[in-house]
Amino acid sequence: MRKSNWIVIAILVVASILFLILWNVFDFNLIDAKDLWITIIWWVVIVGVCVAIKLADNKRRQSMRTAFLAPHLIYNAEAGIVKVDAKTDIVPELQRILSNLKYDMVKAKVPEDSRIRFDYVVRTNRFAQNGNIWEGELVKISHSNRPKPFRDREELVMLLEGTVVPA
Repeated sequence: MRKSNWIVIAILVVASILFLILWNVFDFNLIDAKDLWITIIWWVVIVGVCVAIKLADNKRRQSMRTAFLAPHLIYNAEAGIVKVDAKTDIVPELQRILSNLKYDMVKAKVPEDSRIRFDYVVRTNRFAQNGNIWEGELVKISHSNRPKPFRDREELVMLLEGTVVPA
């Protein structure tokens, strides 16, 4: 998670401790038995905010791992347009790009005058250990309603080459 996410969580925990101290200093705990319910609701809110932050960060990371493929070109939101040599396979280059992502908030700009026609979209759901764990789906833009899932780098290579992936 990003540093700002941890700061929000830390502020919530410190605020909770401060509210608990104030609750006891002003003797609100002597009024009635509702303080237990208020505490439970407060901590449920804190846990809910933490879960929401984690889910939003996972979704942002997944969108940062999305790549668009054209002949000899890869576009990624963080890396921008990367030219791939005609002799180089596109999957190892994509793997290198995904391995070097910093997941910061800076997005690369696409030149407005570019007329690139992308053929594929690679949506990576899970990428770890520099690509040893790599799961996602390949979408051919002309058939966007038929995404093809892959479970590792070899399946992605076979999908891009047009060979049938074993079940």
